Amino acid sequence: MLEVKNISKVFAKGTVNEHVAIKNMSLSLEDGEFVTVVGSNGAGKSTLFNAICGSFLVDSGHIFLDNEEITYKSEHARAKMIGRVFQDPMRGTAPNMTIEENLALAYTRSQKHSLPFSRALTKKKAEFFRENLARYNMGIEDRMKTKIGLLSGGQRQVVTLLMCTLSIPKLLLLDEHTAALDPATAKRVMEITKQIVSENNITTMMITHNLNQSLNTGSRTIMLDSGEIILDLSGKERENMTIDDMIKMYSAKKQKEFDNDRILLSRD
Repeated sequence: MLEVKNISKVFAKGTVNEHVAIKNMSLSLEDGEFVTVVGSNGAGKSTLFNAICGSFLVDSGHIFLDNEEITYKSEHARAKMIGRVFQDPMRGTAPNMTIEENLALAYTRSQKHSLPFSRALTKKKAEFFRENLARYNMGIEDRMKTKIGLLSGGQRQVVTLLMCTLSIPKLLLLDEHTAALDPATAKRVMEITKQIVSENNITTMMITHNLNQSLNTGSRTIMLDSGEIILDLSGKERENMTIDDMIKMYSAKKQKEFDNDRILLSRD
């Protein structure tokens, strides 16, 4: 489904600030697989997502999505196939547009043959958007004319999730999408995320700094370090894995102590 083959990316190459962000990375995801991604700051998590989305072109290697090579496709072209939700609830939305306008804009962008905006915001479509939001009990289905910038962070993330999945994407990327929310709201947004992914069998990757969440969400966990995948856990190995086990595996693999990153070591 998603095939990343030996990709590499170096920023500021040939300068004193040269940084190897991704190093000969390969990764395969099957249809409907839900993979959590962990690693300390600078490990390459968001860089990997940016490479898949086309925020920059990789220096070498190839990326395939649904057997189609997208290595050299523009970010705009890939956006028709890939949904992405960021940590910042304001990213990915137009804050001065209403909820229904944002949903209509996302809907037109995701279509193979883009619709004129006016055709995407018909009365029938507006009701379709409202009914979909109502399913998640976040109190926003009756606020369709409200500017999205006036919503709470949790409400905005749910709208963004719906924007990304109204037309089922080939791949959904969740870039720490609950990290900026309070614990109760984060828990509710994760429940909604799992519901949407499960109901639609969406192939998903989710970055998280919470090790407990990484082992209890989806079906597979990968850990990045210095632009490389150093752990890839699934099946019985993952089911029986504890956070302490994961830290020990990291230390054995890297021959060094686990990065004492306060967020990365979150166990709640």
